[in-house]
Amino acid sequence: MSLRAAPRAGNDPSSPRSTLVQAGMEGAHASAMKIYLINLDRDAARLAHMRDQLSGVRFERISAIDGSKLPATTKGLTRFELACLESHKLAWRQFLNGSDAHACFLEDDLHIRPGLAALTASGSWIPPGAHSVKLDTYLQKVELGEKRVAIDGREIARLYSRHQSSAAYILTREGAARYLNLTARPSLPADYALFPNHSRRLGLRIYQLIPAVAIQDHLVQPNQGGQAFATAMAPGDRSAAARRSSAAGKLGRESLRLAGQVAGLMERSYQKAFLRVGTTTVDVG
Repeated sequence: MSLRAAPRAGNDPSSPRSTLVQAGMEGAHASAMKIYLINLDRDAARLAHMRDQLSGVRFERISAIDGSKLPATTKGLTRFELACLESHKLAWRQFLNGSDAHACFLEDDLHIRPGLAALTASGSWIPPGAHSVKLDTYLQKVELGEKRVAIDGREIARLYSRHQSSAAYILTREGAARYLNLTARPSLPADYALFPNHSRRLGLRIYQLIPAVAIQDHLVQPNQGGQAFATAMAPGDRSAAARRSSAAGKLGRESLRLAGQVAGLMERSYQKAFLRVGTTTVDVG
């Protein structure tokens, strides 16, 4: 997703200016589960791409704040990382303003496989108590619990590890409220916040759809119609990772890293011993 948007310093993300939603619905057929598509006003090509991908499925477009006109941040997340997270939070709030039990959230650089309509026709296949269900894959190794039947020939499993990308997922009402609480003071990019390492320790109940129904454009080969959109952030903005690599505070960060590694080893041992967690790569199909 190329959401070059960020809240202005001191701006309340819940203010009317920050929650502008394009009026009206798009698509031919209504879905029982509302679909929110996050897209910048100036990204008309991406919107056209997603109209094609979502052909026959109705969606509501969330208009992102354009942060490319704002000065770069000086610490923590970059303005582009904040852009992505805050745009997702606009969609979460919009969902919670209604009465629906579940909602689907999409970024605008997806390739969607057949089956999304069936997945969003009903939330009855989503496990009770779930906070979120990840619908896409980054084709990386992840830690999953036991699989169970979902819907339309797909399975679902508890996700216990980090899984990159915030491009396609479902939230329950409890999940949306929980994520808003966890991101009240933004410190992590959207996908890190949504699908973190050791989610169980954060009290998050996250599930993964198997196989995934969507994948981001830059992960699809050009001869298969992929890599049509630029994914790099604007030049000249140092990434948060680069900032964190500076000498200042290096010792403290190293101590935290080592402590995190020890806690991670303990968590993985518990998962394998008691939760029957295994390592796998989620395919798309």
